[in-house]
Amino acid sequence: MGHAVTADLRGDLAAFLRRPWFWRRDQQLPVVLVTGDDGPSVVAELTAPFVDHLPTALVRDGEQGSVLALVSALAGPRGQLGRPVGGSFLPPPRFPLAQFVLWAAGQHHAPEPQSHEGYQDFRRRLRDRRRGPADASLRLVADFFIGRAALTWVPIGTIVVWLLAGPTDLVGVIPWVLGALVTVLGIGGQGLATIRGWFFYGWFRRQPVLRRNPWERLAWYALRLANAGPEEIERLAVNAMCEDLRQAYQKWRIPWPSWGRGLYCLLRLQIADPHGVTARFLRLLEDAAALTGRPVPVVVVASVPEELADPRPIAATPLADITGHVATWRREHRGRRMPVRLVIGPGDHAAHPGVPHRFRPLAHQARAWIYWAVVLAVLPGLIIGFVVVNLSDRAAHCGGLPYVDRVGGECVGVVNAAEPAPDGLFAKPIADLVRRIDANNAYAVESEQYVTLALFGEYSVRQTAQDDTRFPSMVSELTAAEEYQRTLQNPLRLRVLIVNAGDNFVHGGRAADLVARLADDDPHLVGVVGLGRSVGGVEQAVDRFDAAKIPAMTTTATADDLGIVGDRPSPYFFRVGPTNFREATLSARFARRTLGADTAVIVQDGTADDTYTNNLADDFATALTAEGVEVGAPVAYGASGDGMSGAVARACDGGADVFMYAGRAREFVGFLKSLEGSSACGAGVLKVVAGDDVIRVVADHRAEIAAMTQTEVYHVALASREMWVGVNPTGFVTSLRNGAHPDAADDNLILTYDAVDVVYRAADRAYRPGDDLPSRGDVLYRLARTSGPSAWNGSSGVIDFGHGERHDPVNKAVGVMKVEERPTPPLVRCGPLDADERPARDPLCEKLPDAP
Repeated sequence: MGHAVTADLRGDLAAFLRRPWFWRRDQQLPVVLVTGDDGPSVVAELTAPFVDHLPTALVRDGEQGSVLALVSALAGPRGQLGRPVGGSFLPPPRFPLAQFVLWAAGQHHAPEPQSHEGYQDFRRRLRDRRRGPADASLRLVADFFIGRAALTWVPIGTIVVWLLAGPTDLVGVIPWVLGALVTVLGIGGQGLATIRGWFFYGWFRRQPVLRRNPWERLAWYALRLANAGPEEIERLAVNAMCEDLRQAYQKWRIPWPSWGRGLYCLLRLQIADPHGVTARFLRLLEDAAALTGRPVPVVVVASVPEELADPRPIAATPLADITGHVATWRREHRGRRMPVRLVIGPGDHAAHPGVPHRFRPLAHQARAWIYWAVVLAVLPGLIIGFVVVNLSDRAAHCGGLPYVDRVGGECVGVVNAAEPAPDGLFAKPIADLVRRIDANNAYAVESEQYVTLALFGEYSVRQTAQDDTRFPSMVSELTAAEEYQRTLQNPLRLRVLIVNAGDNFVHGGRAADLVARLADDDPHLVGVVGLGRSVGGVEQAVDRFDAAKIPAMTTTATADDLGIVGDRPSPYFFRVGPTNFREATLSARFARRTLGADTAVIVQDGTADDTYTNNLADDFATALTAEGVEVGAPVAYGASGDGMSGAVARACDGGADVFMYAGRAREFVGFLKSLEGSSACGAGVLKVVAGDDVIRVVADHRAEIAAMTQTEVYHVALASREMWVGVNPTGFVTSLRNGAHPDAADDNLILTYDAVDVVYRAADRAYRPGDDLPSRGDVLYRLARTSGPSAWNGSSGVIDFGHGERHDPVNKAVGVMKVEERPTPPLVRCGPLDADERPARDPLCEKLPDAP
């Protein structure tokens, strides 16, 4: 590079003042020495475009009587470098190290450094300084506590809340308390440590001048500084000021204003006396950089006599030689540890007449804007993100319910575990009953002596057809549970939790997992009641309850192997209703011996995952074959078979004597209508025997079905108010026979009442006032021993689980009923309704099996 003649060097100075981007390291900055008689005016002209945009100071020779006074003018409580800079959007640099040294050096009448009295005196002085430092203004406090510490600890506290709030089973207030505690302690600790200087005082142990000894108390160290020689204390003061500037530009691992500083500091010196205070300060400043090899983030522009421009640390380079090539010069000096001098000689600089230097602060403010953008992303962004995630989490958990997940449009899990179930979860008839159950729960919880049952059902059921009986079945189950809970008068109260497994129990496994998690948190939970349909979701739930060791009592689920987990009967699974095998055997005997059928055809739902219909169809086939009835090929309708019309036509092809209906209730009336109007079935009365699922739809269409001339309809009943003829009924059945709940599905209503009763009785038998409440183990023990002399009369018949591995009810009441215009008693009933009732003599009931 050749020597330029005369140039405007302000652009080059601007290049030195501009800080590299975030990913670049800070480098050594030059000391620019201006020589010649017009040096002060050249310095003023060179630096004029920049003084309003960055931390700057002007020192004139002779204004300060000592180096310490000069350092105080620059970095003291009211120092020039610590003044706010308009438009920088950042707090000014702070000088806790330099101010500590200045304070210690300025203590008059310093005691002997080794005297205990001197130490105590300095402890008092240091304490007084901490209590009321000269720079402890509100602005300073706001700067350190809010502008610096809060930007770090509010996000950290928010993250603590975020992480701890993830597990929804935690008490809701704990994450907020811990997050607030972390935030307050972090802001307070960092703010105090920063404003008092403790955050930086470790530097005194790492620097070579008047080094602070390990474990040396700060008061002892201050006393030693007060007694130090002038040369050492001056050097330490300058070094401390340089370190404070480094800290102001340090790239911390936490959000700190230093990341946003886009311009270095500018120090302007006017030196006339080469042996004066300002000249000594310049030498100490250069020594500070040379001593550590670490860059000091300040560009010095000084007008000096010729003799001070001589090479000192290294050879000085004319600034005019690198005009326009500052970036190249900086790359060449990137690894240099020693400070560098650049010299502007007489005539090297000349501003272009009438052309002011255009310094663009926006380019340097961009760094501050990026810093604040990151801060906004970290602080409000994190908080907003937390709120969004929390709201999403609340939505995912249906308004923040602790044991509920939103799956699709359904709220799956325990909807009233922590508080009454919110509105809008279920249809009005179900919601009204849940609200009444929650009101009963409040009384139970208030008594403090209560056990909890989980009522497991498909309460968000979507009624897809007029004769879809699932909705009234759920209403009936809730009605039974609410009435039992409300009328209970024992000292041990009952709390009922509502567990929604989704439409068609499709989320039964997930709902059971949530119940199991609740059981880990709530020792009051002693069992689960419901599980009312033999479908895949209920099978998954039974498996989960077995793994969690939670007693589960099914109501109207009749599939034979529902309680089989792996290859063994689950010891935790019980049922109050008869199995498919028992009702299929009675149906087959009735078809053969009462109806005189020699041939039969089985009509079933073609849905592959409907355990009930597939199992009942198989049991029909087995039982009919055992009775000597010829069974034709099964006829399926629905998802994997023909439509109903096609299925009826196929069923009629063989001319069967009886149609065994193993399908679901919602298609039953359509099946009967197709059968009634079909020409393929020929003349004569067609006899239909249906499974237990149709009881509700039969009640709704009784007159229509009874009026059919070509079809005669019979069905199995698991529990019905009409079955109680000639037997002393229970109080609940008495109310039903007197007209209570006329629109309820009797089997769901009565069997749910008994299921709740049997689990509660087990808990009540284990309950001893004054002792611990019954556990799930206590309840399981009592349930397993509900047999023989311990059996009792339920509203669905005698409750007796026998002594086998399977907990199917022994000789449970089941009947076959004919559909008439008005309700009639069963044509045949097997199994006692009362333990004192004489055994039935009907040959259809002889050795009627309980299970396969």
